[in-house]
Amino acid sequence: MNRKSAYFAVAASLLLVAMIVPIASGQTQDVLNPGTYTAKVKAIVCGGCGPLIVKTMQGMKEIEGAKVDQAESTLQFTVKSGATIKVADLQKSLKTAAGKMGMGADYTLSDLKAAK
Repeated sequence: MNRKSAYFAVAASLLLVAMIVPIASGQTQDVLNPGTYTAKVKAIVCGGCGPLIVKTMQGMKEIEGAKVDQAESTLQFTVKSGATIKVADLQKSLKTAAGKMGMGADYTLSDLKAAK
């Protein structure tokens, strides 16, 4: 194997690992396309949390609907047709909202996936 082929093989292997590692560790994509998604919310601590999460989500121009199930600590939301949104932007807005709520609220999302 010549040097050029060896470099290509190493690069291809690294690319393959880079694609597999996020899947295996449960990481989600960085940008959400139009569609409906579900996620776990880390800490919904009171009856005011659900409405605040919904208000926060619906205040984002890319989101057209949001629903919280406090008993299951889950969130379902829809990214508008023709829009995309960065997961980091969602997390940032929800972190700000949790900070306003206080009392140990933590609206960090996990297990984010497209709804079936």
